[in-house]
Amino acid sequence: MDNVLDLVGIGIGPFNLSLAAVSEKNQTLRTRFFDEKPMFQWHSEILFPDSDMQTAFLKDLVTGVDPTSPYSFLNYLVQNGLFHAFMNTNRQVVTRKEFELYCQWVVRQMPKKLSFNFKVDSLSYDGQFFIIGNHAKQFRAKNICLGTGISPRIPACAKPYISNTCFHAKSAYLQQIDVRDKRVVIIGGGQTGVEIFRNVIKGKWGCANSVSLVSSRPNLEPLDESAFVNEYFSPNYAKEFFAVDAQLKKKIVDYQKLTSDGNTPTYLQSLYNELYYAQNVDQLPVKFRILPYRRMESISHVRNRYQLSLSNYFTLKNECLDADIVILCTGFKNSVPAFVKAIKHLIRFDENGCFRVNRDFSVQWDGHAWNRIFVQNFSRYEHGIFEPQTSLMAWRSAVITNAISRYEIYETENFAPNFLSYTCIGQ
Repeated sequence: MDNVLDLVGIGIGPFNLSLAAVSEKNQTLRTRFFDEKPMFQWHSEILFPDSDMQTAFLKDLVTGVDPTSPYSFLNYLVQNGLFHAFMNTNRQVVTRKEFELYCQWVVRQMPKKLSFNFKVDSLSYDGQFFIIGNHAKQFRAKNICLGTGISPRIPACAKPYISNTCFHAKSAYLQQIDVRDKRVVIIGGGQTGVEIFRNVIKGKWGCANSVSLVSSRPNLEPLDESAFVNEYFSPNYAKEFFAVDAQLKKKIVDYQKLTSDGNTPTYLQSLYNELYYAQNVDQLPVKFRILPYRRMESISHVRNRYQLSLSNYFTLKNECLDADIVILCTGFKNSVPAFVKAIKHLIRFDENGCFRVNRDFSVQWDGHAWNRIFVQNFSRYEHGIFEPQTSLMAWRSAVITNAISRYEIYETENFAPNFLSYTCIGQ
């Protein structure tokens, strides 16, 4: 085995990449991050040219806690000769493709710290260290951080039919489909569903016969990104939320859904304009429908076509919809990685089978206090609505870095107070 590491990160998505970059400020830390993928990719299956980030470009991997870091987006622009041209675009957000390119550039700056093509399939604990690795190599670490990402959420009724004509959007099947003369049905009215709907109409995969977007939401609801709402995505709010009674947290987070899971307003406006032009000016041959307030209840496969049974919550009636291709944009879920099994008995879970997470993003467990398991994007109902988003990833990385370092590398508490105060104001 190699010498003991201070931290091993499992998974190299934006969150653990942020931690790798932020933790470098403590030059005494020995860290290593692993991912089974051959290179850094960020939802490449659903990366379209018109897909924008939903956060400002300054909310990158590091800038929120260290604007002098060599891994900032601004430094990426400067080092690649893009700064002046980018500023002339007058944008506050970048495309998701640009963000991926930026992350890939950061990866190339840390070749010794980041290891791809390394699948972690074993994790144990010997009372002093975590032992992480596979059949080829193992490492010992004082701490670990799970950043293994999300997996597609597939409705139970659709699972028997998963194939190249019925699949989740985050799938290689999406890149291979041919929709020419086909009836396409998209399930899900979030940003991914709307983007695929738009790209089908634009003929990205051939000229479809028809395309229907089915959403359980009452409308294609926009992301709420107004100034006061954006205070939910601040360290001060995260601190106040963490102290809230556990019974109230889920209700609060669910109420805030559209601050995190709505559709980009400018994207919706562009889509509406294109639909108007396609229907009333160009009179495109592809028929399109947006069907809100419907939920898919069942699916069957009859005579080379799919038949979907829908509940209409507007009319309170049942409906049927035929399709040749079904694309599921039904979101994602967090799952406890399989390799955790050997130490699962030491970890404390809540009644829903989720990690119990401390304020510093470490998991509550029965191992020694100097050995900690940190998690990224596993505590939405502990820390708040920001958890799955990139908005506070630099701050969260700083909190974890401080915890591993056991002293304050970064100032993570001293921020100007929010205009909204949720704590007691006294008598």
